[in-house]
Amino acid sequence: MAVYAVYKPLGATSHDVVEVARRALGTRKVGHTGTLDPLATGVLVLATGSHTKLVPFLTGEEKEYIAWVSFGATTPTLDAEGPLEPRTPWEPDEASLRRELAGFLELEEQVPPAYSAVKVGGVKAYEAARRGEELELAPRPVSYRQVELLELLDRPVPLRIAPTAEGWRTSGRGRLVELPPPLAPLPTAAVRLVVGSGTYVRAFARDLGERLGTGAFLSGLVRTRVGRVGLEKTVPAAELRKAEPLAPADVLPFPVVELAHAEVRRVLEGVPLPIPARGLVALTDRAGRLVAVAEGDGFKLKVRRVFKPEDGRG
Repeated sequence: MAVYAVYKPLGATSHDVVEVARRALGTRKVGHTGTLDPLATGVLVLATGSHTKLVPFLTGEEKEYIAWVSFGATTPTLDAEGPLEPRTPWEPDEASLRRELAGFLELEEQVPPAYSAVKVGGVKAYEAARRGEELELAPRPVSYRQVELLELLDRPVPLRIAPTAEGWRTSGRGRLVELPPPLAPLPTAAVRLVVGSGTYVRAFARDLGERLGTGAFLSGLVRTRVGRVGLEKTVPAAELRKAEPLAPADVLPFPVVELAHAEVRRVLEGVPLPIPARGLVALTDRAGRLVAVAEGDGFKLKVRRVFKPEDGRG
Protein backbone atom coordinates (compact mmCIF):
# COMPACT_ATOMS: atom_id res chain seq x y z
CA MET A 1 0.00 0.00 0.00
CA ALA A 2 1.10 3.66 0.04
CA VAL A 3 0.41 7.31 0.84
CA TYR A 4 -2.19 9.39 -1.02
CA ALA A 5 -3.35 13.00 -1.14
CA VAL A 6 -7.13 13.15 -0.90
CA TYR A 7 -9.51 16.08 -1.29
CA LYS A 8 -11.89 16.37 1.67
CA PRO A 9 -15.17 17.90 0.46
CA LEU A 10 -17.45 20.25 2.33
CA GLY A 11 -19.67 18.62 4.96
CA ALA A 12 -17.72 15.37 5.28
CA THR A 13 -15.75 14.50 8.40
CA SER A 14 -12.18 13.26 8.11
CA HIS A 15 -13.47 9.88 9.33
CA ASP A 16 -16.05 9.86 6.48
CA VAL A 17 -13.22 10.29 3.97
CA VAL A 18 -11.21 7.48 5.58
CA GLU A 19 -14.23 5.15 5.30
CA VAL A 20 -14.63 5.97 1.59
CA ALA A 21 -10.91 5.31 1.09
CA ARG A 22 -11.16 1.94 2.88
CA ARG A 23 -13.92 0.84 0.52
CA ALA A 24 -12.10 2.12 -2.57
CA LEU A 25 -8.83 0.39 -1.66
CA GLY A 26 -10.31 -2.72 -0.10
CA THR A 27 -8.45 -2.37 3.20
CA ARG A 28 -9.34 -1.38 6.75
CA LYS A 29 -5.82 -0.13 7.41
CA VAL A 30 -6.12 3.57 6.49
CA GLY A 31 -5.04 6.51 8.65
CA HIS A 32 -4.77 10.27 8.16
CA THR A 33 -2.17 12.80 9.27
CA GLY A 34 -4.37 15.62 10.55
CA THR A 35 -8.11 16.17 11.00
CA LEU A 36 -10.10 18.71 8.99
CA ASP A 37 -13.40 20.02 10.42
CA PRO A 38 -16.60 19.14 8.49
CA LEU A 39 -17.03 22.74 7.25
CA ALA A 40 -13.44 22.88 5.96
CA THR A 41 -12.19 21.46 2.65
CA GLY A 42 -8.84 20.60 1.16
CA VAL A 43 -5.80 18.37 1.63
CA LEU A 44 -6.10 15.23 3.72
CA VAL A 45 -3.04 12.95 3.56
CA LEU A 46 -3.92 9.27 3.93
CA ALA A 47 -1.50 6.47 4.73
CA THR A 48 -2.53 2.90 3.92
CA GLY A 49 -1.34 -0.59 4.77
CA SER A 50 2.07 -0.78 6.43
CA HIS A 51 2.59 2.88 5.48
CA THR A 52 0.35 3.88 8.39
CA LYS A 53 3.67 3.61 10.26
CA LEU A 54 4.57 6.89 8.52
CA VAL A 55 1.81 8.84 10.30
CA PRO A 56 3.97 9.84 13.32
CA PHE A 57 6.53 11.33 10.91
CA LEU A 58 3.90 13.39 9.07
CA THR A 59 1.50 14.72 11.73
CA GLY A 60 3.89 17.46 12.86
CA GLU A 61 4.35 19.04 9.43
CA GLU A 62 3.43 22.66 8.79
CA LYS A 63 0.12 23.38 7.11
CA GLU A 64 -1.09 26.09 4.75
CA TYR A 65 -4.67 27.41 4.69
CA ILE A 66 -6.81 30.10 3.15
CA ALA A 67 -9.33 31.24 5.77
CA TRP A 68 -12.46 33.34 5.28
CA VAL A 69 -12.88 35.34 8.51
CA SER A 70 -16.18 37.22 8.91
CA PHE A 71 -16.43 40.14 11.38
CA GLY A 72 -19.20 41.62 13.50
CA ALA A 73 -20.50 38.34 14.93
CA THR A 74 -19.35 34.99 16.26
CA THR A 75 -20.71 31.47 16.77
CA PRO A 76 -20.30 28.90 19.57
CA THR A 77 -18.09 26.69 17.37
CA LEU A 78 -16.27 29.67 15.79
CA ASP A 79 -17.24 28.48 12.31
CA ALA A 80 -20.26 28.66 10.00
CA GLU A 81 -22.24 26.00 11.87
CA GLY A 82 -24.11 28.73 13.78
CA PRO A 83 -26.14 30.04 15.43
CA LEU A 84 -24.95 33.57 14.79
CA GLU A 85 -24.20 35.73 17.84
CA PRO A 86 -24.01 39.43 16.86
CA ARG A 87 -21.16 41.55 18.18
CA THR A 88 -20.03 45.14 17.67
CA PRO A 89 -20.20 45.86 13.91
CA TRP A 90 -16.80 46.20 12.24
CA GLU A 91 -16.20 48.99 9.76
CA PRO A 92 -13.70 47.58 7.25
CA ASP A 93 -10.27 49.14 7.82
CA GLU A 94 -7.53 47.48 5.79
CA ALA A 95 -4.67 49.26 7.56
CA SER A 96 -5.74 48.13 11.05
CA LEU A 97 -6.49 44.65 9.75
CA ARG A 98 -2.99 44.26 8.27
CA ARG A 99 -1.46 45.56 11.49
CA GLU A 100 -3.32 43.03 13.64
CA LEU A 101 -2.55 40.19 11.24
CA ALA A 102 1.17 40.92 11.52
CA GLY A 103 0.93 40.55 15.30
CA PHE A 104 0.19 36.83 14.97
CA LEU A 105 3.72 36.25 13.68
CA GLU A 106 4.95 36.99 17.21
CA LEU A 107 2.38 34.79 18.95
CA GLU A 108 3.82 31.78 20.80
CA GLU A 109 0.77 30.54 22.75
CA GLN A 110 -2.96 30.51 22.11
CA VAL A 111 -6.06 29.21 23.90
CA PRO A 112 -7.74 26.43 21.85
CA PRO A 113 -11.41 26.76 20.85
CA ALA A 114 -14.02 25.52 23.33
CA TYR A 115 -15.14 23.08 20.63
CA SER A 116 -11.87 21.16 20.24
CA ALA A 117 -10.49 17.73 21.09
CA VAL A 118 -8.22 19.14 23.81
CA LYS A 119 -8.65 17.22 27.06
CA VAL A 120 -8.92 18.65 30.57
CA GLY A 121 -8.95 16.07 33.32
CA GLY A 122 -9.63 13.36 30.76
CA VAL A 123 -12.68 15.21 29.34
CA LYS A 124 -12.65 16.45 25.73
CA ALA A 125 -13.44 20.15 25.48
CA TYR A 126 -16.07 19.73 22.76
CA GLU A 127 -17.95 17.12 24.81
CA ALA A 128 -18.15 19.52 27.76
CA ALA A 129 -19.15 22.41 25.47
CA ARG A 130 -22.02 20.39 24.01
CA ARG A 131 -23.31 19.81 27.54
CA GLY A 132 -23.17 23.53 28.22
CA GLU A 133 -20.18 23.20 30.55
CA GLU A 134 -17.19 25.51 30.48
CA LEU A 135 -13.68 24.09 30.80
CA GLU A 136 -10.71 26.31 31.54
CA LEU A 137 -8.39 25.64 28.61
CA ALA A 138 -4.73 26.52 29.08
CA PRO A 139 -2.81 28.28 26.29
CA ARG A 140 -0.88 25.90 24.04
CA PRO A 141 2.22 26.46 21.91
CA VAL A 142 1.45 27.73 18.40
CA SER A 143 3.50 28.89 15.45
CA TYR A 144 2.29 31.37 12.80
CA ARG A 145 4.94 31.40 10.08
CA GLN A 146 3.15 33.40 7.40
CA VAL A 147 -0.01 35.52 7.68
CA GLU A 148 -1.12 37.36 4.53
CA LEU A 149 -4.27 39.28 3.64
CA LEU A 150 -5.44 38.16 0.18
CA GLU A 151 -8.82 39.86 -0.19
CA LEU A 152 -11.09 42.14 1.83
CA LEU A 153 -14.70 41.36 0.90
CA ASP A 154 -18.07 42.84 1.80
CA ARG A 155 -19.46 39.34 2.50
CA PRO A 156 -18.23 35.71 2.49
CA VAL A 157 -18.11 34.57 -1.14
CA PRO A 158 -16.26 31.69 -2.81
CA LEU A 159 -12.98 32.62 -4.48
CA ARG A 160 -10.79 30.92 -7.04
CA ILE A 161 -7.30 30.00 -5.88
CA ALA A 162 -4.14 28.69 -7.54
CA PRO A 163 -0.62 27.66 -6.47
CA THR A 164 2.28 30.08 -6.93
CA ALA A 165 5.95 30.00 -5.99
CA GLU A 166 4.98 31.86 -2.78
CA GLY A 167 2.06 29.61 -1.85
CA TRP A 168 -1.64 29.41 -2.77
CA ARG A 169 -3.33 32.71 -3.61
CA THR A 170 -6.52 34.01 -5.17
CA SER A 171 -6.62 33.76 -8.95
CA GLY A 172 -9.41 34.47 -11.40
CA ARG A 173 -8.55 31.33 -13.38
CA GLY A 174 -7.90 29.04 -10.41
CA ARG A 175 -9.83 26.41 -8.52
CA LEU A 176 -13.14 27.51 -6.97
CA VAL A 177 -13.28 26.90 -3.21
CA GLU A 178 -16.41 25.45 -1.62
CA LEU A 179 -17.82 27.55 1.24
CA PRO A 180 -20.60 26.74 3.70
CA PRO A 181 -23.88 28.64 3.21
CA PRO A 182 -23.25 32.17 4.57
CA LEU A 183 -24.83 32.99 7.92
CA ALA A 184 -24.97 36.73 7.16
CA PRO A 185 -23.56 39.29 4.68
CA LEU A 186 -20.75 40.35 7.01
CA PRO A 187 -17.43 41.99 6.04
CA THR A 188 -14.94 39.19 5.46
CA ALA A 189 -11.20 38.82 5.02
CA ALA A 190 -9.60 36.03 2.99
CA VAL A 191 -6.31 35.31 4.76
CA ARG A 192 -3.48 32.97 3.79
CA LEU A 193 -1.88 31.19 6.77
CA VAL A 194 1.15 28.95 7.15
CA VAL A 195 1.14 27.45 10.66
CA GLY A 196 2.88 24.83 12.74
CA SER A 197 1.32 21.71 14.17
CA GLY A 198 -1.40 22.19 16.78
CA THR A 199 -2.55 25.63 15.59
CA TYR A 200 -6.35 26.03 15.43
CA VAL A 201 -7.50 28.36 12.64
CA ARG A 202 -10.83 28.85 14.44
CA ALA A 203 -8.86 30.28 17.37
CA PHE A 204 -7.09 32.57 14.90
CA ALA A 205 -10.46 33.93 13.73
CA ARG A 206 -11.67 34.41 17.31
CA ASP A 207 -8.52 36.26 18.38
CA LEU A 208 -8.38 38.41 15.24
CA GLY A 209 -11.91 39.61 15.97
CA GLU A 210 -10.98 40.43 19.56
CA ARG A 211 -7.92 42.37 18.43
CA LEU A 212 -10.17 44.43 16.14
CA GLY A 213 -12.72 45.07 18.91
CA THR A 214 -15.44 42.87 17.48
CA GLY A 215 -16.43 39.24 17.12
CA ALA A 216 -15.26 37.01 14.28
CA PHE A 217 -15.61 33.44 13.05
CA LEU A 218 -14.53 31.22 10.18
CA SER A 219 -17.04 31.44 7.36
CA GLY A 220 -14.87 29.18 5.20
CA LEU A 221 -11.58 27.29 5.24
CA VAL A 222 -9.51 25.36 2.71
CA ARG A 223 -6.30 23.53 3.56
CA THR A 224 -4.02 24.05 0.59
CA ARG A 225 -0.94 22.19 1.78
CA VAL A 226 0.28 19.65 4.33
CA GLY A 227 4.07 19.66 4.42
CA ARG A 228 5.16 19.08 0.83
CA VAL A 229 1.74 17.90 -0.35
CA GLY A 230 -0.32 20.59 -2.09
CA LEU A 231 -3.98 20.74 -3.06
CA GLU A 232 -3.06 20.23 -6.72
CA LYS A 233 -2.02 16.63 -5.91
CA THR A 234 -5.35 15.60 -4.36
CA VAL A 235 -7.95 13.21 -5.75
CA PRO A 236 -11.43 12.25 -4.48
CA ALA A 237 -11.26 9.38 -1.99
CA ALA A 238 -13.64 7.27 -4.12
CA GLU A 239 -11.10 7.33 -6.99
CA LEU A 240 -8.11 6.06 -5.01
CA ARG A 241 -8.06 2.61 -6.60
CA LYS A 242 -6.93 4.13 -9.91
CA ALA A 243 -4.88 6.97 -8.40
CA GLU A 244 -1.09 7.11 -8.31
CA PRO A 245 0.37 7.04 -4.78
CA LEU A 246 2.74 9.78 -3.70
CA ALA A 247 6.48 9.23 -4.03
CA PRO A 248 8.50 9.45 -0.78
CA ALA A 249 10.24 12.63 -1.94
CA ASP A 250 6.81 14.27 -2.39
CA VAL A 251 5.50 13.55 1.09
CA LEU A 252 8.27 12.98 3.65
CA PRO A 253 9.78 16.07 5.31
CA PHE A 254 13.36 14.83 5.15
CA PRO A 255 15.96 13.83 2.52
CA VAL A 256 15.62 10.72 0.37
CA VAL A 257 18.55 8.31 -0.09
CA GLU A 258 18.45 5.75 -2.92
CA LEU A 259 19.96 2.37 -2.01
CA ALA A 260 21.65 -0.31 -4.07
CA HIS A 261 20.16 -3.80 -4.00
CA ALA A 262 22.68 -5.09 -1.44
CA GLU A 263 22.00 -2.10 0.83
CA VAL A 264 18.24 -2.74 0.66
CA ARG A 265 18.82 -6.29 1.84
CA ARG A 266 20.90 -5.05 4.80
CA VAL A 267 18.25 -2.51 5.79
CA LEU A 268 15.50 -5.15 5.74
CA GLU A 269 17.67 -7.16 8.12
CA GLY A 270 18.00 -4.16 10.43
CA VAL A 271 21.72 -3.63 9.79
CA PRO A 272 22.95 0.02 10.16
CA LEU A 273 24.41 1.55 6.99
CA PRO A 274 27.71 3.52 6.97
CA ILE A 275 26.15 6.59 5.33
CA PRO A 276 27.26 9.99 6.77
CA ALA A 277 23.83 11.61 7.19
CA ARG A 278 22.31 13.41 10.15
CA GLY A 279 18.69 13.31 11.27
CA LEU A 280 15.85 11.42 9.64
CA VAL A 281 16.11 10.19 6.05
CA ALA A 282 13.86 8.13 3.78
CA LEU A 283 15.52 5.09 2.19
CA THR A 284 14.24 3.88 -1.20
CA ASP A 285 15.25 1.22 -3.68
CA ARG A 286 16.23 1.97 -7.29
CA ALA A 287 12.55 1.80 -8.34
CA GLY A 288 11.59 4.54 -5.88
CA ARG A 289 9.83 2.19 -3.43
CA LEU A 290 10.09 3.19 0.21
CA VAL A 291 12.26 0.70 2.11
CA ALA A 292 12.69 2.36 5.50
CA VAL A 293 12.92 5.52 7.55
CA ALA A 294 16.29 5.80 9.26
CA GLU A 295 18.11 8.25 11.51
CA GLY A 296 21.72 9.27 11.06
CA ASP A 297 24.29 10.43 13.59
CA GLY A 298 26.73 11.73 10.98
CA PHE A 299 28.51 8.37 10.66
CA LYS A 300 25.87 5.70 10.11
CA LEU A 301 22.13 5.27 9.58
CA LYS A 302 20.08 3.35 12.14
CA VAL A 303 16.75 2.00 10.89
CA ARG A 304 13.64 3.40 12.62
CA ARG A 305 10.85 1.87 10.49
CA VAL A 306 10.98 -0.79 7.77
CA PHE A 307 8.48 -1.15 4.91
CA LYS A 308 8.09 -4.44 3.06
CA PRO A 309 8.90 -4.34 -0.70
CA GLU A 310 5.56 -5.93 -1.59
CA ASP A 311 3.75 -2.94 -0.03
CA GLY A 312 4.32 -1.05 -3.29
CA ARG A 313 5.69 2.38 -4.00
CA GLY A 314 5.99 4.88 -1.15
